[in-house]
Amino acid sequence: MTISACTTKQPIEFLGFEGCPNTPILLDRLRAASPESKIVEVDLMKLQTGDAHLGWGAPTILVDGEDLFGLAPSSDRAVSCRNWSQGLPEIEVIRKALKERQQ
Repeated sequence: MTISACTTKQPIEFLGFEGCPNTPILLDRLRAASPESKIVEVDLMKLQTGDAHLGWGAPTILVDGEDLFGLAPSSDRAVSCRNWSQGLPEIEVIRKALKERQQ
C-alpha cells in the first residue's frame, strides 16, 4: 500500500551540511514525501557556536523544532553526521511520520 504525498502547514527544517553523505539522500526523500511543503534548509556549517540546531547531527528533519523521529538534541552543540543505525527512513516512513504529527 502506498501512502499519498503529505503536505504539512507546520514548519519543516532540514538540517544538513555539505560533506555529510546522507544529507542529499534524506533531503530528496523528504521532498518526495512532502512535495508541497515548505522546507527550510539549514546548513549546520554556517551556524554560530551555541546555536540550538547544532544539537542534532546531519541529516535531521525538524517539525516545529522537534526531531521528526523523536531524537532529543544533544547538549554537545557540535557539527556532526547523524548515525542512522537502522538506515535512512524511506519516503513512505517520512510521509507517515509527517501525517502522525498533524493529528
